[in-house]
Amino acid sequence: MRFEPVKKVNSYEIIVDQIEEGIREGRLHPGDRLPGERKLMETFSVSRPTVREAMRVLHATGVVSSRAGDPRGAEILPFTPQALERPLARMTHQHGTTRAELLQFRLLLEGQASLLAAAADPGEAKQRISACAAALDDLAHRAGAAGAGAATDLATEFGELLSGFHSSIRAASGNQLLQVTGQAVDEALTTVARQRLGEEEDVPALRARLRRSAEDAAILTQRIRDGDTGGARRTATENIYRFYKDRLSDLELKALSPLVG
Repeated sequence: MRFEPVKKVNSYEIIVDQIEEGIREGRLHPGDRLPGERKLMETFSVSRPTVREAMRVLHATGVVSSRAGDPRGAEILPFTPQALERPLARMTHQHGTTRAELLQFRLLLEGQASLLAAAADPGEAKQRISACAAALDDLAHRAGAAGAGAATDLATEFGELLSGFHSSIRAASGNQLLQVTGQAVDEALTTVARQRLGEEEDVPALRARLRRSAEDAAILTQRIRDGDTGGARRTATENIYRFYKDRLSDLELKALSPLVG
């Protein structure tokens, strides 16, 4: 029989775990109030600082809403996709997630978001996609007249516009989980994208990349407006793959190849 080392657990973590377990099991519901601070101290046989640390953690992770001095106790909040954003962003930045894994996830995520956006009814969300694509096209035209010293500024603006374009597609998908997880992965890869463009020493090559990206965005936008679900998914994944592929290793390209085409 194999034994595992005993893990040291802080008292406040036990309180957090029990409250989260109560929510998962349906014993605590959105709008319910937890007992007041003094009652929690008695229930868990812990000190005031321990209870306050537990409430701080639960508040920071979006589980409860608490206000100092409120005699009614912390309120259980309904789940929102935004509660995923912080831990997912932390995972992608701090827990050794590789670039290939991030890109695999993004290809899957953005492809499905584009499919759902294409399937959605026409409306303001699709108009937003068109507006973002137009902004990318405008930047590509302005880059044609930009001087050699403008590369860094162009790369920064391009990263922001491209993030906005993908965000608008995820919003049009109507799936809040896609929106939140996509935003977290997008933030993790934004630095890679900006470095990729900023490293371009040949300004004409940078202009060409911006132009190609604007054209790709226009094609994807048209697929979505036409309701071409399969074409939108395929175009989205191909666009992202093409943007990164000349900066990837052979192993990274091999990892991504099953998701393209």
